[in-house]
Amino acid sequence: MCDLSNSPTGIKLHSYDSLDSTNNEVLRLIASGAASEGTVVVAKEQFAGRGRRNSGWDSPAGGLYMTLVTKVPNVRVAGQLAYVASLAVRDAVSVYTAASSTITCKWPNDLLLNGKKVSGILIEMLDSYYAVGVGINLSLVPKGVADKAISLADLNLIVEPSEMLSGVLSSFRYWNQIWHENAFSMIRTAWMDAAHGVNEPIIVRFPDGTEGLGRFQGIDDEGALVLERVDGSNQKINAAEIIFSC
Repeated sequence: MCDLSNSPTGIKLHSYDSLDSTNNEVLRLIASGAASEGTVVVAKEQFAGRGRRNSGWDSPAGGLYMTLVTKVPNVRVAGQLAYVASLAVRDAVSVYTAASSTITCKWPNDLLLNGKKVSGILIEMLDSYYAVGVGINLSLVPKGVADKAISLADLNLIVEPSEMLSGVLSSFRYWNQIWHENAFSMIRTAWMDAAHGVNEPIIVRFPDGTEGLGRFQGIDDEGALVLERVDGSNQKINAAEIIFSC
């Protein structure tokens, strides 16, 4: 299925026609001792694809559905891996999009193309390994979200999953090395340069169901979201869902 001739060395590819989800398969490989850093699982389609908080994600043939196994410098900074992955996907997608297109990073793990979702990232951990799942809409938009999502084909761009896979892997190697060698400062700067909706009003939905209001001020030096509350104070948030309210 996939030509990895342009990808970094050390990649161990597991390719499937169909899977429940590439993240699930990676977690199974880790649990069985068959995965290590550099293992990559890719599928032509997923029949039980999922996003954060186990939300379903339609994954028809034609998109890129992949999961990469990696490690982090230490568990305390594991949340920063999402920004490394976001930058990698942004760079891989930007190779094919016209200069007039806008690619932004929506906190915490979505990529927007011209304001619509083109990619989502799901990161899970098992036995000190991290499964970095990436889905990119190449030819079709998932069912039910046509008003909020976009594919590269909508811009008349024809990109094979194997091409995009190689691009993501190469870009991830680049940004991951920067993170490991330079800590988080360069990752934060690059992510903020591409951040969606800085200083815009947002609704923050916390895991316990409560909500907060304010303006999105980006991320701090550790990777936490900074919310400027209506009283002018700043709140740092590590886990939540944000909704832009305008």
